[in-house]
Amino acid sequence: MAGAGAVGFIAAVVVVWVTSEGSVDPAGATIGLASLLLAALALRQSRTSGPPSRPAVRPADEQQRERTSSPDQLDLPQDEDPAHEAPVGRPPLAAAGPDLIQPGPATPNRRALPDAATTAAPDGLGRLPRPPAAVFLGRGQVLTRLHRTLTRTQKTGSVVITQAAVYGLGGIGKSELALQYAARHRDKYTLVWWSEADNPTQIQASLAELARTVCVGADSVAAAQASAEEAAAWALVWLAAHPGWLLIFDNVEDAEDLHPSLGRLSGGRVLITSRRDTGWQDVGCTPISLEVLEPEAARQLLAKLIGIRPTTEDGEEPAARELARLAEELGFLPLALRQAGAFIARTPGVTVTDYRRLLHQAPDGEEVLARVWAITRQRIAERDALAPRLLALLACYAPDQLPVDVLHHLPEVEPVRVGKALALLASYSMITISNDRDAVSVHRLVQAVTLADLSGQQRRTVREEAASVLAAALPENPTVIGTWALYGRLLPHARTALAPESDAMNQVIDYLKASGAYATAMTVQHHRYRALLDRDGPHHLRTLVAQAELAYYTAMVGDVVGARDQFAALLPIRERVSGAEHPDTLAVRANLARWSGEAGDAAGARDQLAELVPIRERVSGAEHPDTLNVRAHLAYWWGEAGDAAGARDQSAALLPIRERVSGAEHPDTLTDRANLAYWSGRAGDVVGARDQSAALLSIRERVLGAEHPDTLADRANLARWSGEAGDVVGARDQFAALVPIRERVSGAEHPDTLADRANLARWSGEAGDVVGARDQFAALVPIRERVSGAEHPDTLTARAHLAYWTRRCEDGNAGSSNENQ
Repeated sequence: MAGAGAVGFIAAVVVVWVTSEGSVDPAGATIGLASLLLAALALRQSRTSGPPSRPAVRPADEQQRERTSSPDQLDLPQDEDPAHEAPVGRPPLAAAGPDLIQPGPATPNRRALPDAATTAAPDGLGRLPRPPAAVFLGRGQVLTRLHRTLTRTQKTGSVVITQAAVYGLGGIGKSELALQYAARHRDKYTLVWWSEADNPTQIQASLAELARTVCVGADSVAAAQASAEEAAAWALVWLAAHPGWLLIFDNVEDAEDLHPSLGRLSGGRVLITSRRDTGWQDVGCTPISLEVLEPEAARQLLAKLIGIRPTTEDGEEPAARELARLAEELGFLPLALRQAGAFIARTPGVTVTDYRRLLHQAPDGEEVLARVWAITRQRIAERDALAPRLLALLACYAPDQLPVDVLHHLPEVEPVRVGKALALLASYSMITISNDRDAVSVHRLVQAVTLADLSGQQRRTVREEAASVLAAALPENPTVIGTWALYGRLLPHARTALAPESDAMNQVIDYLKASGAYATAMTVQHHRYRALLDRDGPHHLRTLVAQAELAYYTAMVGDVVGARDQFAALLPIRERVSGAEHPDTLAVRANLARWSGEAGDAAGARDQLAELVPIRERVSGAEHPDTLNVRAHLAYWWGEAGDAAGARDQSAALLPIRERVSGAEHPDTLTDRANLAYWSGRAGDVVGARDQSAALLSIRERVLGAEHPDTLADRANLARWSGEAGDVVGARDQFAALVPIRERVSGAEHPDTLADRANLARWSGEAGDVVGARDQFAALVPIRERVSGAEHPDTLTARAHLAYWTRRCEDGNAGSSNENQ
């Protein structure tokens, strides 16, 4: 597969995970010289894509069309630098209000995660949610089929993955089957890891927990500091480098939720459970249907759970017939059988016949499970009045792994009472307590029936209490790295129980922002904005702040066009509500200018910022940080619009003011230094740019951490200017080392990652690997088109590079043919 950087291929899965390898079509890849010239001219006026508003340096952008050793071979004017790159970083924009646009203070100093390929797992590493059930009958054949499926080897290239998807009704026993298989065969795998997988957030959280568990012996501090997105990506890299594992994704709702993970895995086995019966073959899984138990197996299961003999030596006895009838009335559904068996076994004096009578006394028309649980709940309430209250609260959270400590925030309820009530619920199989006894899970059907049994007012009351209890359990300061692990555990429950417009949910979003989980933050913020819009209307300040935050997160995940359009829609509302020169309005204008530039209109960004600077000076003062931020952006887009020397001079004039106002090592000051280095290079002083970038990198690593996006931007700029100064091999190697880190930190298709991939391709070609450069750009162009759009300057640059390196390959082949003749 052609391509540098992250064209992760992954192969087979129990029905093979298919990998497609792309080949280059020279006819399709070659763009005519006229198209190339147009792309270069378009590019010259444009810029690169940058990390959204942060006090950040911007990586050497991919906006470069590779510079060859002989630029005139491209038939371009000498001053049309085909290596046009984006500057280091976007200076930070001012925040308009406490929740608006900018991330604000520098992200805490983080340590880099250890090298995934060389990090060894601690002995005995693994995670299962609970011990398997002691009584497990009637599934021998499906267990055998599952084992054969997962151990059948299918090869694609050099990697092997096998996958099976077990699907069936809720309560059919899918999770128990997976748990039984994992427990019976765990000694055959180097790692067995269980992941709750109802949604992408849970999948990511489980993989992040895997990374933190693996790193316990290597660098637990770095693992704790990493965001969920970073840690989950690290876990996938670690799994690919350490074969022989078994991953279990439990209760997957949509096969597409697994695409990002399955696409990067190799060398192991994947077992999936789901209520859905479609889509599994499309992702390379062998689907295995799980049905209700056979009548005899259901009868035997009930007998063992209750502790009676189903038959005698003389044949059937009345109790055996009663068991068979009860099993049939319960639909041979394992969950209902276990609930009924637990009730009979735990309730003195109640026989199978008595239980059947209770079952028949339940209201007609109720589902069998509802009738089973009504009987059980009544008995539980008689023994402990707190237990039904806890069960109702648990029905309001995500079904899996709620930390027990959350329930300790119930007002006026002692933790000991909570523990006793949970133990009672577990004894009747209404809930499951984790192996370490610090988390509790509830079957989804139990949750649904519990809530359905409440009146409308009762449901509202219990949901309000569940939200209040969870809000009390949230750590106070979400920006403190030490709180992130707990926030990560609480996140799925917060998304389920908290109102999106609540202050508690805003606290959760602050955690997502601080930890760098921008994709999840954007999704949650979207729900928050819609809720505030419905409640308060479009002109309320809370709604406007939420709208600006949503635009910010949209930019942070790489959708610069979407961010531009959202800020454009927000500006007239903000002007009408707050006034044309209110600081919040000016912040929106600054962001609109910045994202207009990022979307390709560098001249428009420059002109908007030029109009804004004198207003900001008058409103905030000439040396206010917000004014300096706007000046920094003006310098940047001045250069992107074509005047590199002017951008350099503006950056040089700004830097001493920033140092005096903010301090020599403030992130904003470091950004200004990075931009001065960048524009010095663009103005012709490539050696000076390289040396300034090298000096800055060590400071940035110390202040922000080795894997902060701004630090990665500095690394990209140092690599770029090293290459421009003559060390093309060094530039290639630096980008080769940077790309996998960028993929893990920002995501495989973030514009910054694509920029680094383009730079790697460019310097690979400059170092002599013209075929590699061509193939890497061939892999990159369709991604660029999808992410940025067909006419975006970055896309045009990538297409121009592809045409250029394709032509270089053809010229080389032609030369070889002539020599052979």
